[in-house]
Amino acid sequence: MPPKGENNVSLSQVCELLKQQQDAYGQLLTQQENNFKSFIQILVDSTNKRMDDMNREAQDLKNSLQFSQKEVDELKETCKELKKKSQEARTDISTVRESVMTMSGKSDYLEGQSKRKNVIIDGIPESPGESWEESEYKVRELLRTELQMDEERIEVERAHRMGNGRGADKPRQIVVKFLRFKDKTAVMGRRNRLKGTNIFLNEDYPEAVRQKRKELIPAMKAERSKGNIAYIRYDRLIVHPPQTPTHPPIPPSQRAERTDSRQSSQRTEKRD
Repeated sequence: MPPKGENNVSLSQVCELLKQQQDAYGQLLTQQENNFKSFIQILVDSTNKRMDDMNREAQDLKNSLQFSQKEVDELKETCKELKKKSQEARTDISTVRESVMTMSGKSDYLEGQSKRKNVIIDGIPESPGESWEESEYKVRELLRTELQMDEERIEVERAHRMGNGRGADKPRQIVVKFLRFKDKTAVMGRRNRLKGTNIFLNEDYPEAVRQKRKELIPAMKAERSKGNIAYIRYDRLIVHPPQTPTHPPIPPSQRAERTDSRQSSQRTEKRD
């Protein structure tokens, strides 16, 4: 028997205490299990939500890319159309340019034909208020006195000053139109007689040809400085090596053309 004064604990009480502890641990484990399941469920739900969001964003991006690809395709088609229209426009412009150049060439040719019987005289003194009749009279006097030609046999269709006044020391040029081309040729063939008179006879070229001849003058001078024979024929620069005794003589027409180039150069230098 146990000593007096001590509490006696029966086996049944111990079993009861153990059962209570077992129940308490069971409840604690169940609660922890439920808490863990809840945590896992929250984690799964959060992951699923993020996956859904990512899938939705991926789908939106895919749709956006598809839309962008559609826009790119449309832009490509637009570019093709613009390229086609641009090519057509270039073709049209090229055709128009060729037509304009053809018309310009024809216009220059017609202008040249209309001026083939003309001569421009530079250096004849000008009277105040000079009329066409006075200009024609001075031209006839030039033919008679300086060129020693029968002015009665040379028929002048008209003669007049051109441009605005340039002052008493710079008389305006006189444009002379002869009735016959052979009269003009005969006059131009005697212009060497005007050397030293400060009076010059020149062809009445179209404006495009005059501009081209003016641009060729520096190149002509450069060739002459090298000792070459250089002259301007209409709108082209002709260059030959220096003549030697073995070379054939220069035809009269080329000599006249060369004289025309020299006088044109002197006239241009005089204006400058």
